[in-house]
Amino acid sequence: IGIWGMGGSGKTTIAKFIYNQIHSRFPGKSFIENIRKVCETDGRGHAHLQEQLLTDVLKTKVKIHSVGMGTIMIEKRLSGKRVLIVLDDVNEIGQVEGLCGNCEWFGPGTVIIITTRDVGLLNTLKVDCVYEMEQMNENESLELFSWHAFDEAKPRKDFNELARSVVVYCGGLPLALRVLGSYLNNRRKN
Repeated sequence: IGIWGMGGSGKTTIAKFIYNQIHSRFPGKSFIENIRKVCETDGRGHAHLQEQLLTDVLKTKVKIHSVGMGTIMIEKRLSGKRVLIVLDDVNEIGQVEGLCGNCEWFGPGTVIIITTRDVGLLNTLKVDCVYEMEQMNENESLELFSWHAFDEAKPRKDFNELARSVVVYCGGLPLALRVLGSYLNNRRKN
């Protein structure tokens, strides 16, 4: 399953919700967050992610010394197992290949969820289902912002015009609405 949309559109939130709803049905499971960031900042990025996947699914600490070794271990140790895997914020096909390689590695009933900003990546992987995140409309955006800025569903009357300007500025992105709303909480108008 692919979930795609702009940064801050709620892809990770949706993936976490799905994971939390169904994870108990799987003997093996792993939720790997911020893959793009880990691969950019950690010199062992791919091997570190492979360790996390194996450790989560096998429920025992696994040490991986190279990406090639990790790929072989994942194929052999997870072969035929029914697992739930979430790969969050994927931006390169190699990240998926290094963690999940070939869908035939896993047992029937396995679910792999990939969140990404790149729909082309999902098309290349030929995922079974792609969900496109929709931007929030103005009323939904105003309500989300208001909960974070004013601790209620609507802005206070004296802040109405300013709140609507912030909502337009955020362009329907939930992360931006939450961050700005929280930052402006309990502040004066000026």
